[in-house]
Amino acid sequence: MRVAAFEDGSFNPKRGGKAFLLGVLMEDFRLAELSISLVRVDGLDATDKILEAAEGWRGKFSLLMLSSLAYAGFNVVDPERLSSRLKTPVVVVLSRKPRRRAVERALKKHFPDWEVRLKILEKVGKPVRLRLPGGEAYVSAYGMRLGEALEAVRRLTVFGGKPEPLRAANLLAKGLGIVENL
Repeated sequence: MRVAAFEDGSFNPKRGGKAFLLGVLMEDFRLAELSISLVRVDGLDATDKILEAAEGWRGKFSLLMLSSLAYAGFNVVDPERLSSRLKTPVVVVLSRKPRRRAVERALKKHFPDWEVRLKILEKVGKPVRLRLPGGEAYVSAYGMRLGEALEAVRRLTVFGGKPEPLRAANLLAKGLGIVENL
């Protein structure tokens, strides 16, 4: 299975600025290509940055996998735009059960455009809990049936509670550290 997966790097939420956005193109369990860009902490550019990277890989993957719909704080990713433009399904794999009310409160408190961000986050619907070899994940999908998404996550998970494409992207993104002075 050929998968494009994206993860954000570490950032200091009190300082704002930018965070790394790292994408991997995996062919089965082999890293084929890598993409590194920057996204604004709490900005609205993550969807466009993912599109830029993934469009360079057009035709090389059949599934787009995300670790969240919120990168670098609340820089929300629009799964509908991704799926529509890339003509591929989007699967979101969360490591923890989302706390919708807490997210809504935080958005209302910190963002004048909170309604726009919340609508984007709601596009994938309520995630479903999935037991994996070393933990659990909460999975939602856009552009494919949930059962197919769950099966893809199972097939791509070898260790722990995270599919290999996201695990690889996470390890590489965290290894980049915090973006300084950008």
